[in-house]
Amino acid sequence: MTSIGLNLPPVAEPEALSRNLRRTAEWGFDAAEFCLDSVPLIIGGEICSDWLALVKTELSSHPLGYTAHIGRDIDCRLIDDFDISLKALLNSVRICNELSARILVVHYEEHSRDSRQEANFRKAYREAAELAGNYGITICMENIEVELVEPVVGFVEAMDHPNLALNFDTGHAFLAASWFGFDYLAAFEKFLPRLGHMHLSDNTGRFEPLRITDRARYDSLPMGNRFTYGRGDIHLPPYFGKVPYDELFSRLAKTRPDYAGSFICEYYSSYFIPFNAAIQGRVRAAIEASRARAGSSRGTAIV
Repeated sequence: MTSIGLNLPPVAEPEALSRNLRRTAEWGFDAAEFCLDSVPLIIGGEICSDWLALVKTELSSHPLGYTAHIGRDIDCRLIDDFDISLKALLNSVRICNELSARILVVHYEEHSRDSRQEANFRKAYREAAELAGNYGITICMENIEVELVEPVVGFVEAMDHPNLALNFDTGHAFLAASWFGFDYLAAFEKFLPRLGHMHLSDNTGRFEPLRITDRARYDSLPMGNRFTYGRGDIHLPPYFGKVPYDELFSRLAKTRPDYAGSFICEYYSSYFIPFNAAIQGRVRAAIEASRARAGSSRGTAIV
C-alpha cells in the first residue's frame, strides 16, 4: 500500500493538535509526521511524562500511522553539550516507541572539519541506531540544502546499520543542486539503495544566500515575501514549485520496486487548506501510476 502522509503544524494546544489530526485524515492522508519539539516532550534532556501521555492519547485517537521528526535543535556534533544532546537523541527514540512511530527523521546538517565533532556524531548515531533496533524503529538521516548529498549518503553507508537509513528531502536537494551545481536526479539515485523515507517538499529552486550568511535574518523573513519571490526553502506542496516529481517517482519505481517507506508531504498545509485533499490525491495518483508503468515494463521484459 502507498502511504501518503502530511507533516503536522507545530502547535502546543491539545485542541489544535486534535483538529489538525482530524483534518489530516479527512483530507485522505494515511499518516502524519509529528515534530518532537512541537511541545516540551524533552526538558533538560529528560522525557516529560505529562506531555508524552497527552500526545500519545491524542495520536492514538485518530486513524493514522505516525512518523516523527527529531527536535531541530538537537545537535550531536557539539563538544561542550554532547552528553545532553546524546541523551535527548536517545530519549527521542524512546518517545517514538511510545507513540508507535516506526520512523525517526534526523538532520545530517553539515559535515564538520573538526574531527572531534564528527567522532561525536558517529558515536551518537551508533548508540541511537542500536537503541532503535531494540524497538523496531528506523532512524532516517535527512539531507539539507546547505550540504552536498555525498556526505549524507556516505555517513549512512559507513555506519552500515540495519536501523539507520536515508530520508530524501526533495526540496532541500533541489535547492542544494542549484547552489552547488550538481545533477539533481543523479543525486536522488545515490539515495535509492538505502532509502527508507521521503519528504515531499517543493520550491522554485532559488537558493537564498541568507540561509548561510545570516541565518537569523533568513528565519525572520515574512513568509509572504518568501512565497512571492520564491526565496529558499519555502515548503510548497508537491507540484506547486519546480521539483520534477514525476521523474523522481518514475526512477524510484524502476530502481526500488520494493520501497515500502512513507511519502510525507512536508509543506505549510495551513496556507493550502482548500487544496490539501486534492494535493494528497495528486501525489498518490502520480506514485501509483509510476509503479504501474514500472511493473508493466518489468513484465514485458520478462516475456
